[in-house]
Amino acid sequence: MGTQALFGQRFDLISSENGLAFGVLYSILPGHDRIDYIGLVPAISVSDGPLAPTHCVKALAAAVFARADIKSKLQGSLPRNAAVEGVVEGEFLYLERRGYIHLKHLRAITEASPRDFTDIAIDMLGLPYIWGGTGHVGVDCSGLVQSALAATGMDAPRDTDQQEAGLGRSVSYTERQAGDLLFWPGHVGIVMTGDRLLHANAFHMCVEIEPIDEAVTRIGAVRSVKRLS
Repeated sequence: MGTQALFGQRFDLISSENGLAFGVLYSILPGHDRIDYIGLVPAISVSDGPLAPTHCVKALAAAVFARADIKSKLQGSLPRNAAVEGVVEGEFLYLERRGYIHLKHLRAITEASPRDFTDIAIDMLGLPYIWGGTGHVGVDCSGLVQSALAATGMDAPRDTDQQEAGLGRSVSYTERQAGDLLFWPGHVGIVMTGDRLLHANAFHMCVEIEPIDEAVTRIGAVRSVKRLS
C-alpha cells in the first residue's frame, strides 16, 4: 500500500481495467488541489460523480448506524478526516444509502477544530503501525502527522520528505519545543511536553511516546526541526 485513500477523498479517474481504477488521489482536505498520490484503487470504491461534502469525521472513528438511533444496527465506520455529504436529521447526519452518523463525531466542513494538532495526534496513541496508513486501523509516521494536521484544517503533504520540505520553518535542534516536528531520513515525529516524542514507528509497531534521547540513540541524529505557524 502506498497510502490509504479515505472515504470522500477526491480521486480523478484516468483508466479502469480488471477491477482496478488508475488515477490521481488528492489532499485529504476537501477543496485542496494538491496531489498526494497517483496509483490504483479498487474500481468499486470510486463513485461516478464529484462529492460535495458537508461534514468531516472529527472522531478517531465514526460509527455508521442503520437508523438515527445509537442502538440500531451498525453499518460500519469511517475514519477521521473522511468527508461525507448528508442531511441533518435531529442529532444525526443522514448519508443517502449508507446510514446515519452522530453529529458529535462530525464537524461541519466550514468549522475549524478548537483542538491543537498535538492533542489530536495523542488520540492515535497505541494505534498499530501500518505502512501507508492514515486512518483508524493504523498509521505510519507521516500519516500520523498528516491526519492530525488535517483534523485542524491544515493541509500537509503525505510523505516525510515532502513534509520536511514544505511544512513550517526551520529551528535548531537545541531550540526544539512541544509541537515541533523532528525529521530523520524517512521518518518524522512530534515533540511533546517533557522532551518526549510521539511517533508511529516499526520498532514499537504502534504509535508510541518515548524520550527523544532514546529515539535519537536508536534512529540516529535528527536531520531537521520544523516549527509550524
